[in-house]
Amino acid sequence: MFLHGKDLSVPVLIQTIRRLTKEKVQMASEVSSMLRNQVAERASAKEKAIILQAELDSWTRRLETEKNELQSVLEKELDRRSSSMLRNQVAERASAKEKAIILQPKLDSRTRRLETEKNELQSVLEKEFDRRSSDWSLKLRNTKLKNIDSVKGRGSLQSRMFLYKGKSLHLMRRK
Repeated sequence: MFLHGKDLSVPVLIQTIRRLTKEKVQMASEVSSMLRNQVAERASAKEKAIILQAELDSWTRRLETEKNELQSVLEKELDRRSSSMLRNQVAERASAKEKAIILQPKLDSRTRRLETEKNELQSVLEKEFDRRSSDWSLKLRNTKLKNIDSVKGRGSLQSRMFLYKGKSLHLMRRK
């Protein structure tokens, strides 16, 4: 029993109720603070994900630009060589095409590699976000359970106080 063997006078009970009320307010403040922190962390993780996504998009655009520039250079080279002598023309075009054929898989490979890195980074970010979210959810649930236990303890204390108060009034009337 919570109050068994303790002083059950009204001032002591009032002091106990005040203390329990103060604890409840503190616990509510802690829960609120934890929720605010969780929201802030989620927002921060989202911002990081957006920044990383922007960086990946920028890299992809740069690679596309490089690819287009290289193709343009190759095309110009082909045009320049096409004005050359007829017998060199076939050999030069074959060489330029070979360069294009050689460069194209390299560019495609690089694009695929960056796409893979982008997906891996997104996966890591999602896992980290999920881990942090579940940690905060568990902490929040534990705090709520503590708060419920405190409220139950206070309710039991109040009912006992009213019972003793009733008995005390009854005894006082008998005198």
